[in-house]
Amino acid sequence: MAPTPLEIKVNALKRLIKEESLYNQETAEQASLVDQMRTNNADPYELKKQVEVLNESKRMVVELTKKIDSHSKSLAEFLKGYSGDEDLTLASSLLK
Repeated sequence: MAPTPLEIKVNALKRLIKEESLYNQETAEQASLVDQMRTNNADPYELKKQVEVLNESKRMVVELTKKIDSHSKSLAEFLKGYSGDEDLTLASSLLK
């Protein structure tokens, strides 16, 4: 059976939240690596590239936050007019 519009919206929001969590973790790890490289006087080129990776991770977190906000609003609007018989517990918990 094909997924319902509610399932699609909920799963998309879950995926974005998971991605944001992973990028936050990557950002923290990358920041630690950059600090360590600066402390150890690493090769300037390698340090520059690692800083670029760190900045890209930070940009992704910002973009994902925007997407999460957008999808959350979309899901909230969908739930206002929803009259189906599916369980809304997961959808409601994602909006908190």
